Amino acid sequence: MMFAPGPAGGAPPVSPSAPAGSDLSAVPKEVTTDSEGAVQQVVPKDLVPAPSGTPAEAPAAAQAHAPGVHKALSGNGETAGDLVVESVFQVGEGSTVRLRQEIDKVQVFGASAAQSLTADGALISVTGALAKKSKGKFTTTTPTAQIQATALKKVAEQSKTAPDKLAVDDTKAFWYDAKLAAKGEAQGVAVPAFKVEINGASDDKKGEPAKWIVFVDANSTNKVLDSWSETKHLNRVVCDNANRRIDPNRAGCGTGTLRSTRSEGQAPVGIKDVDDIYNYLGNTEAFYAKYTKLANLTNLIGSDTGDGKGKALRATVRLCTTTACPYQNAFWSGSYMAYGSGLTTEDITGHELTHGVTQHTNGLVYRNEPGAINESMSDIFGELTFLVNTSNPCNTAANRWKLGACSSIGVIRDMKNPNAYQDPDTYRGRYWYTGTGDSGGVHINSGVGNKTAQLMVDGGSLNSVNVTAIGLEKTAALYWTTQTLLTSSSNYAALSTALKNACNTNVRNGTAGTTAADCVQVANATKATKLPQQQART
Repeated sequence: MMFAPGPAGGAPPVSPSAPAGSDLSAVPKEVTTDSEGAVQQVVPKDLVPAPSGTPAEAPAAAQAHAPGVHKALSGNGETAGDLVVESVFQVGEGSTVRLRQEIDKVQVFGASAAQSLTADGALISVTGALAKKSKGKFTTTTPTAQIQATALKKVAEQSKTAPDKLAVDDTKAFWYDAKLAAKGEAQGVAVPAFKVEINGASDDKKGEPAKWIVFVDANSTNKVLDSWSETKHLNRVVCDNANRRIDPNRAGCGTGTLRSTRSEGQAPVGIKDVDDIYNYLGNTEAFYAKYTKLANLTNLIGSDTGDGKGKALRATVRLCTTTACPYQNAFWSGSYMAYGSGLTTEDITGHELTHGVTQHTNGLVYRNEPGAINESMSDIFGELTFLVNTSNPCNTAANRWKLGACSSIGVIRDMKNPNAYQDPDTYRGRYWYTGTGDSGGVHINSGVGNKTAQLMVDGGSLNSVNVTAIGLEKTAALYWTTQTLLTSSSNYAALSTALKNACNTNVRNGTAGTTAADCVQVANATKATKLPQQQART
């Protein structure tokens, strides 16, 4: 969400038969833990080579490192399940390989290990969060009607939404660990559950589109373990809704009555919102390709609706909901973007597309501090995409770092001065939000992450800490590497640690000319905004 809130399988794990020098759990290292002692990051004193005979390709090297990584992230104590390669992202000359945790071949929600590797497969570091223990067993991984009914009832009660406005979108078996789902100070034990995704529309006057996540106990199907709102607001295919009233959950471009107005290679059609978004989709993909090594944004987050246009970045413009026209917001649905009239700006486009990038890299849970970081990542990449486009007439000194400038509703956040819009620029400082509204303050507390990035790009001083600018290119590369390292439950303490680890990784992999001196400034920026500074132990 941009503004105000609304209501792959891999190879099997190898056996831990590698020599000690190739086993992360057995070499000298620094270990960073959270406030409860759970391991978050492990950095070996020296690079850990892949076991002899392992191919240098990133997936094979990562799978070979997996047993030692699993033990190290578990504190060399109890481990549960296995780690399996899930995705690979290029980072400079090296890569980040993300592995998911599975127990009895069922995925653990929110559990992952991100390995930073050199080009020859040596392990630089690992960041992650895993379930250490499990309790119970699945009697079946096939969902029942009762599970879906339990989830629907919970959402109807929680959101005060009429049941006929809700629909189950997907149901899948997962091991659920409350700690990995960012549920307060929960203790971590993974239990069998079903994750139910529900779409709907709120009953407020805006008719906001909405999405909820519900976990139902697999062995007690009337019991809800957890639930939250996942609605995020704020090849190219653009559809013009022409300000017709429509159910926002059916606003997918290339579905139903919404047919393409302008698609890849087609000349401008003369409708400003359509033509602007077409250009901004292309600009955002070009930004990611140039500054982050994500060569093809369309392949990562695009969708194919079967309309003959193939897999594409899709957007619907001039949206009106059944109760609000014009619709004064923009959102990422999980597969497409939608905008109210006049919300089609470059920073908003980059913001919404980055929700898709976050969804397909670390999956930051959209509540509390992980949700604030999710929003901040979208603000950061949206604004950086806007700033590099010097041909955009809105890109002026006065509009620098101001989200939503030149949109029909105006500026909604100031990344340089978050306090101007009653957002915090300091962790737990003025305007820090601690309530349950706004999914735990995801839009408000994003100000801290935004200010941290702004200080890195431009430099400045905050809380008596001076930061020397490292510039836009290095900052963009830094936040891309950080995206690939975070887990779904990462809080600001984890972000602080990941930023510094990402900088050191970028130095090692020759990314964007990053130097050790730059990493000093990255650390200074995290101190300036008072992000929690975790201490590593050997």
